[in-house]
Amino acid sequence: MGFVDRLSNSWRLFKTSFSFIKRDKTLIFIPVFMLFSMMILFFLFVNFVFWRFGSSGFTIVYGAVFLLVAYVWSTFLAAMQSWMVYEVAQGKDTTMAAGFKRAFGNIGDIVAYALVFFFITLIINFLKKEGGRAGEIGGGILQEVSGVAGKLILPAMIVTERNFWDALKQLGQALKAIPEIAFYEVGSRPFFSLLMIIFGLIGVGFMMVFGVIIGISFILIMLFLLMVLSILVDQIYYTLLYLTLIEKKKVKGLKLR
Repeated sequence: MGFVDRLSNSWRLFKTSFSFIKRDKTLIFIPVFMLFSMMILFFLFVNFVFWRFGSSGFTIVYGAVFLLVAYVWSTFLAAMQSWMVYEVAQGKDTTMAAGFKRAFGNIGDIVAYALVFFFITLIINFLKKEGGRAGEIGGGILQEVSGVAGKLILPAMIVTERNFWDALKQLGQALKAIPEIAFYEVGSRPFFSLLMIIFGLIGVGFMMVFGVIIGISFILIMLFLLMVLSILVDQIYYTLLYLTLIEKKKVKGLKLR
């Protein structure tokens, strides 16, 4: 399979990810809920640590607890999303209740996933802060690799009967999908960055015409919507990639080469 075929696969996966949003609007709820809940968690963290304790020791301890809780919670929501995408791929009308039931049934694997990637994040931060230039490069590479690995392990746990460790072992099969992964990772970021620049310029125009408050409000709303869209497309893309290129399952409306 040549370069053009792999690029075509990536583009079809990307387009289909957007079409899934049209197929079932319920998919939008998870990333919206994720962003709002993470903001609430962050507010609670700031409230209990900085406002009430103010000690550096407490800050470190509660900061670690906050990150771990955030990892578990965001992983749980992402697991819900992955199952809901799978149901839409099967032609079903998905629900948040179905996603919750599936994710809760895999809570042990979700916690294991969150713990492993929490410690990987700690290693990455240590390398970037203490490892000099080499540490920054190594930490950056580890961050990219672990990020992609995590997005493939999650659907492997949720849409199949594999546990976390079996899903981890299956990562070797993801090598066959490296071109589609690379094309998405390289291409999606400029796409969403361009949208943000466009909306930013429109927001500046609104500031000049309608005032600062309206302009800033527009930019903040668009930023939130783009974050929702980015999270949603990312989760759909990798779930579909896993289903089609690794599990070799057929998805209606998606034909890959």
